[in-house]
Amino acid sequence: MFEAYEQITRLKNTIEQFSSFIINASTEKDLDEIFALAVDTCINLTGSDGATVYLKEVVDKEEKLVIKATKNLSVNFEFYLGYSIPISAISLCGYTALHKKPVVISDTLNLPENHEFRQFKFFDKSLHYVTINTISVPVFDFENDLLGVVQVINKKAKPSIKIDENNASLLTINYTETDIKIVLAVAALLGLIIDRFRTYEKNELSISNTQKMLYNVFESIKKSISTLNDILINGQQKFIEALQIENKEKLYSLKEGIELFKKEYELTKITETITTIAYIKNKDTDTKIVNTLHEVISTEIRPYDIPVKVKEDEYVIFFHNVDIIKAGMIAKRIERKTLEKLRLNDISVSTLNFTWSFYELKPDEEKSIEEILCFLQKKVNESDGETLK
Repeated sequence: MFEAYEQITRLKNTIEQFSSFIINASTEKDLDEIFALAVDTCINLTGSDGATVYLKEVVDKEEKLVIKATKNLSVNFEFYLGYSIPISAISLCGYTALHKKPVVISDTLNLPENHEFRQFKFFDKSLHYVTINTISVPVFDFENDLLGVVQVINKKAKPSIKIDENNASLLTINYTETDIKIVLAVAALLGLIIDRFRTYEKNELSISNTQKMLYNVFESIKKSISTLNDILINGQQKFIEALQIENKEKLYSLKEGIELFKKEYELTKITETITTIAYIKNKDTDTKIVNTLHEVISTEIRPYDIPVKVKEDEYVIFFHNVDIIKAGMIAKRIERKTLEKLRLNDISVSTLNFTWSFYELKPDEEKSIEEILCFLQKKVNESDGETLK
């Protein structure tokens, strides 16, 4: 009798929580908030330690899964919010997206070597955590096109316990058929909501574009030929001003630069992408030269390269997907741009007293980033680096 009462209570709680999720998600206008609601609902209703919502987006001209919302009750996984993962069998969620079918695994540690699923261990290793079991389900739109993936991990024996790499096997239990249906239901609702949001955005854009077109036609008729040139010039100026978003020049501190690079480097291991680290020693003490170099480093490199100020006269640049030869060419360009800006400002300089050292970092590198930076710093300070010509 008591057992039946417990089952009825659990069922009532499940219905109430899921109904609350449906109501809140259906009325919420912020998509990120809806993703966060989905994560909380999955964790609460399946007894999971963590849950993640991935959305399919184009990253560097390639479709990937991007972490849009995530939560883990044992470790701080939100550090990886915004990270992207390839749509491939390299991970369980990637496999789910690639084959567009749910994946349920009860024991990831004992999968045979030739198993079609591969566990993505990067997050576990970086957080000293172990994923034992998981449910990954695809999210589809109304036309059955893939939008993303919802994943839950580590169903716990008790909600209050914390899991780590030492106790995970003991404290997790298998997911049930009900858990699978709950995650599938959450994913289905997310698909409908995302589809609704995107349809609304398309309609809004279409209306806006139509209004602009009609306005332009009306203006072209209304304005006389004599003032047309002024209109075009004025419009061009406004367009350029709109494009010139405030330039936030920034050189990272050594600590935040290393932290940012470590995050980027872990992902390069997956994509097997090289990185070249350039260390610069500026032996010129002239303030104008120092400021100009600072400006050039801040503005002339690509958005995904990481510029770091080590000391007043020393800098580091982490060049993503660049080999050591190309890094040397970029270094020459930085020197050339620095000279051009100095001369443009009527500062007479014939040569620059910069010393460079480079290190090509491969995905399987065993040295730590701190060791590499010490090595490069030593080279430039002992004048064993390169003086570019």
